[in-house]
Amino acid sequence: MKVTPTMSVQDTYLAIKNMIASKELIGGERIVFTALCEKLGASAKTVRKALKLLQGDSLVIAVPEEGLVVRNFSYQDILEIFDCRIALETMAVKAFALHAEQARIDDLRNLLVPFEKGPLSAKVFQKINFHFHDIILANCRNRYVYELFDKGHIWLCMEIIGLERSLKEILQEHLDIVTAIHNRDAVKAVLLMRKHLENSKQAFMA
Repeated sequence: MKVTPTMSVQDTYLAIKNMIASKELIGGERIVFTALCEKLGASAKTVRKALKLLQGDSLVIAVPEEGLVVRNFSYQDILEIFDCRIALETMAVKAFALHAEQARIDDLRNLLVPFEKGPLSAKVFQKINFHFHDIILANCRNRYVYELFDKGHIWLCMEIIGLERSLKEILQEHLDIVTAIHNRDAVKAVLLMRKHLENSKQAFMA
């Protein structure tokens, strides 16, 4: 990861957060402070402040006689995060189906067009999956839903566990959700979103 020595505290915070999401820093792993400063190319003072912010987010934990450790999301943590995700995203997709501008609905459909013959790359499709859900959350006309999603580290947790199902299956569920939204059928969109997320939860539990 190449960064400039003039990185701000916020940039450093985001860089470390991305390292956690990408599993470059693994849950339960002790943070080697000097190595992290060198990796980021940031000053010790900046890295220290960024780690303090991450402690406030409960993504980094101070362990007696061990130092700072990357939070390890437990099995139960992830199940509870899935439940929160289901509650927030079903609420969001209902509002999106009823009120979203047609241009935003078209954005959803256009995201999936390159994959109509099937997802070719899991890494690329994971990014598309993020943008698909993010468009719905960001345009549901409820800023608190979006803020809760972010503050609960739901995406970070989902990125850590990855996509544990068939990409073609996920793609088809996305297409079905888009069809319901396009038809302004909020009831069906909610049912499909719930099923989509419950399927992902069950795959994690398997």
